[in-house]
Formats: sequence, structure tokens, C-alpha cells
Amino acid sequence: MSEENPSYRIVLIIVIATIVVIGAIAAYVYFGRTPNPYQGQILSVNVYPIHRDLTQPSTTEGMGGQNQTYDEVLVFADVSVKNTTNIPLYLRDMTAIADLPNETSHSSAASGEDFPKVFIAYPETKQYEKPLLARDITIQPGQQIQGMMIFNFQMSKEQWQSASDVAIYISFVNQNPLVMHLKSH
Repeated sequence: MSEENPSYRIVLIIVIATIVVIGAIAAYVYFGRTPNPYQGQILSVNVYPIHRDLTQPSTTEGMGGQNQTYDEVLVFADVSVKNTTNIPLYLRDMTAIADLPNETSHSSAASGEDFPKVFIAYPETKQYEKPLLARDITIQPGQQIQGMMIFNFQMSKEQWQSASDVAIYISFVNQNPLVMHLKSH
């Protein structure tokens, strides 16, 4: 009985070594992680649904005009982003994703060129206008920026309201994107 089983000892050594390695990895991950390099906040969201009847009478005798509609939802999101690191952050792009019951819908934020055109095409949205959150800007350490993004979803108001989630993704160079969730209702 005083003899030890060699296979038992090998298994014990492997188990102890595995526990030590897992512990070291967990400690490295926990103590070595860096905080998010940014903080983001949605300051306001305005949703502007558009429904247009594009029915035009047919000039062809015997064929009736078909009803054609155009549905679109414009989302005006005013956000604030703060650089919480000691290095500059380079903002690259902004997109939004709406999770609908049977699909997802993606929209890229209006460009600097298209941004003012939205308020010309839809003058009733002028009340939502705020300064643009531009792409390709540098946010210095400690700096906080604020601006508006406009997203365009090709869907009806009812489809928009059925979305289970809508998230805005602000992408940075060499960083994970900042994700901010907004409610669709």
C-alpha cells in the first residue's frame, strides 16, 4: 500500500498544471485588460417616416395604373463620444443595424455632402438639424465630441416599429466599434 500508482501521479500533475495555467491566464486577462477607450451617449433620437404614393395614371389603354408606394424611415441620432485614453482615436465610420423579425437592415450614416440635402428635401425635418458628426476625424485624449448622424432605412413605419433592436456602430481605426442601442418605438 505504500507504493504510489504512477498513472495517478501523472494525472495529478497534469490537473495541477492545468489549474495553474488557467489561473495565470485568467489573472492576465482580468488584471491586464484595458478599459474601453471611449464613452458614448445617445443624446436624442428622432424618427421621421416617409410614405409616398407614386401611382401615376397609365397612358396605355386597357391597363390600369398599379399602386406603387415608397416607404422610408429617416433616423436622426445626436450622440456624444469621449476619448478616455491617453492616445488619439481616429473615427472612421458610422452605421446602424435594425433587427427586424425576418431580416436585418443596414444603413450607413449620411455623408457630409448628403447631410444638408436631407433638410432641403424634407424641410419639415429642419427642426432636428444639429451639427454633423463627421467621418475621418481625430478625437484627442480627453476630448469629447458631439454631432448628428442621419440613417436611412428602406422600410415602412410599421416595419421600423417591429424592430427588436436598433444599434449604432461607430467604428475607429485599430479599436473595437462603439455600439449604442436605441429603441425603435
